[in-house]
Amino acid sequence: MTGSRGSVTIEDVARHVGVAKGTVSRVLNNYTDISSETRERILKAVKDLGYQPSSTARSLKRGRLDTLGIVMPVGRGRGADPFLSEFIDGIARALDDLDRDLLVTTAHSGRHMLETHERLIARRKVDGFILTRTEVNDPRIEFLQARRFPFVAHGRTSDPRTFAWYDIDNEDTFVSGVKHIAALGHRRIGLVGGPRDLNFACQRRAGYRRGLELCGLEVDPALEVEEPLTEVGGVEGARRLLGLHMPPTALFCVTDALAIGAMRLCRDLGLRVGEDVTIIGYDGLPVGAYVDPPLTTFSQSAQSAGGQIARMLIDLIEGTEPAQRQKLAQAELIRRASDGPPAKTPEELAQVLRRSV
Repeated sequence: MTGSRGSVTIEDVARHVGVAKGTVSRVLNNYTDISSETRERILKAVKDLGYQPSSTARSLKRGRLDTLGIVMPVGRGRGADPFLSEFIDGIARALDDLDRDLLVTTAHSGRHMLETHERLIARRKVDGFILTRTEVNDPRIEFLQARRFPFVAHGRTSDPRTFAWYDIDNEDTFVSGVKHIAALGHRRIGLVGGPRDLNFACQRRAGYRRGLELCGLEVDPALEVEEPLTEVGGVEGARRLLGLHMPPTALFCVTDALAIGAMRLCRDLGLRVGEDVTIIGYDGLPVGAYVDPPLTTFSQSAQSAGGQIARMLIDLIEGTEPAQRQKLAQAELIRRASDGPPAKTPEELAQVLRRSV
């Protein structure tokens, strides 16, 4: 006897094995008072018949929906974010293994973001939320804490003590990145940064500045620009920095998308990335290995982060205290071909750029 998924009932399994429906139910719910022989027969029948327990019935019984939610920020010039695409894929893969679902929606403003969370809670659409791109002072966190609704943040805020989060040590990573660039011989290092309301962008900027100080290099605000976290932002940020009277010979970008945009501008200007200008990104996106030249980057696996955060949120839903689920991970330098010793001084680079205009 075989069945298609959804057409076989628990009564069919019980009839096939010759036991009571309650016995099948106890095996499926991992009760230990059923003999191993009967358990094996029931599990074999479940597999052979293609029986799938009703997720709706299971959720109603436990008072849970087995669905996690993520509300993506759009608008405000953010554009498509390849890191978040990888991140969501990691969440979805983890939830597949855990027989849970992911609800993804978007919000186009801060107010709309809170309204969307409120609506999903009121309509009982999700058991908890994953927050991404945390702000220095993030109203979503205060909102969800006031409602005692489970959430895990991908990133910290100015005060991360009271909630669950997963983050990379952004500041120390940028300190080590600046040291790496300075060790190659660069003395004017530009930062293509992100919006100041995003906490990770602030942390990376702080690390960039501290790295310069530790290397005995001047902290020059003219060498810092802020752009949307897109390739277009990288093009514009690099254009502004390379247009300086004394341009930097290295650009440290707070995301890979910005770095890839900066590389495009350099090629358009006839510059050799990795020789005339060093460019380093941050994220470790797979596409970085395939651009020309391959991008040197600090890698934080977006897929791995998504999977870990999904599991952390399930722990919270099942009763773990938020403060017990906080993890600070380290990024890894993946050195490829977009960095190297400067082939030109800032003065020589400026001369080349003036001729290319």
